[in-house]
Parts: sequence; C-alpha cells; structure tokens
Amino acid sequence: MAGESKRGTEGCWRVALSADDRWQISQYPWNFLKPGLLPRSLFFLTYLLLFLQPEEAISEEVKVIGPGESILALFGEEVEFPCHLSPYQDAKNMEIRWFRSHASDVVHLYQERQELFAQQMARFQNRTKLITDEIADGSVSLHLSRVVPSDEGPYGCRFLSGDFSGEAIWELEVAGFGSDPYISLEGFKEGGIQLRCSSSGWYPKPTIQWRDHQGQCLPPESEAIIQNAQGLFVLKHLWLFRKGAHSQCVPVSIQNSLLVQKKEFVGDS
Repeated sequence: MAGESKRGTEGCWRVALSADDRWQISQYPWNFLKPGLLPRSLFFLTYLLLFLQPEEAISEEVKVIGPGESILALFGEEVEFPCHLSPYQDAKNMEIRWFRSHASDVVHLYQERQELFAQQMARFQNRTKLITDEIADGSVSLHLSRVVPSDEGPYGCRFLSGDFSGEAIWELEVAGFGSDPYISLEGFKEGGIQLRCSSSGWYPKPTIQWRDHQGQCLPPESEAIIQNAQGLFVLKHLWLFRKGAHSQCVPVSIQNSLLVQKKEFVGDS
C-alpha cells in the first residue's frame, strides 16, 4: 500500500494514504477502522485480513440447482430438465453433462461451446434438445421427447470448468393413463355369466376392481396383467356374475396410483 508513515505523539504509527488507497479501504464494511490511528502491528494485521485473504473466502459458494427431487412425465410426452448455477454466472465455456445413474451414462453433453453426441447413449439419440438461450446467466434446459417407461429413474446434470465442479440429482417418474375398459361376454357358467374386462396402455401397474350393488369388491375368476414391448401394462380380467346374487349394473374401475386418476365403466350383468 502506497503512503508514508511517521511516529505519532501518542506512540502510534500514523500512515499517510494516497487517494486511491483511501478509496479501496472505503469499499469495505470495516472502514470504521481509522488506519491512521491504529498501532502499527494492528494496522498491518487488518491489512492482511482485508486484502490478502484468498478469493474463495470472500466469494459466494456456487451451486447447481436442478428441477427438484422428482418429475412426473406422461408416456409419449415431452419432459424438461432445467438446471442453473446459483449465483448466476456465465456457463458458455463450461462442460454441461446430463447423465443417468453414472456420469458415464450420457444423456446429453455440451462441451467447448457445442453439443457432442459421440458419447450419448443410443436410447436417447434424436430425443434430446438443448436450450441455451440463457447460458450466459448459467441457465440451461434439456428437453427429452417421446417418454417411455424405461426412461424412469435417476438423472443428474453436472457443470464443470477448470476451477469448479457441481451437480444436481433428481428422479423421473413415468405414468401412462390407459384406455377405457372394454367389457365383453365370455360365456355362461354355473347359472351365471362370465364377463371379461380388457384395457391397455397403463403404467405403472394399475389396480382393477369390480364391485357389487353394495360396494363390495368381487374377486375375479382369472386375471392377467402383462407388459408389452413398450413397457406398458395390458389387463385382462374375467369375472363370474350369478343371477340373483348381483344387480344388473356392476361398476368396474381401473386406477393409476401416480396420477390419482381412474377409468370407470358400468357393465350389465
């Protein structure tokens, strides 16, 4: 620090500061300390604390903020994975990687100011779109299209530069709201009739119920729930309705636990 010092009459060191030095000190909240009135040892200790501390000690910690703990996406639709730095800062020259359980399971990669697809997992090819309109503020977003059940699970995004590395992790849940129940007459048995209920396109595995006129659940004679090639569930349930034991109108419902929605149908027995 420029300036001259001389011994004061009270045994203290007085320091003559330049205008530039005085301006620098005034920018700190500790400017109530009067340098000219401090003992020499205390003045230089204050100087070290204010001017020689590492940059990391006075800068705010940078964090990566993701979309949250979990996201729910519908089968066949598009889902968005937004990520940003906090506090906001330019990320154009950073590596930004979206990945699955491990960083090597690349969903999408931005590096050296461009998108690189050589490391992208085959299942995500031609399904991702990177939005970089606000990358100068450290904010980016990845869109994943044509969501399928196999996309379900953990995801993460990582920002990497020469002196910074941070990531955010979240979970993707997938739901499929299936078709309306199709009720058909299967045949006659033991003085009653057999009705079959079929429905497809559900995820995760739904629950299906027939109820009598008193609201009691009726156990099925047979039930089959299988997954097709897309990972969606197909239901085929068979019930026996005896004359006199049940009313003519028997409701059936199929419910998706994630969507808290259900399909209902009233069949004639």
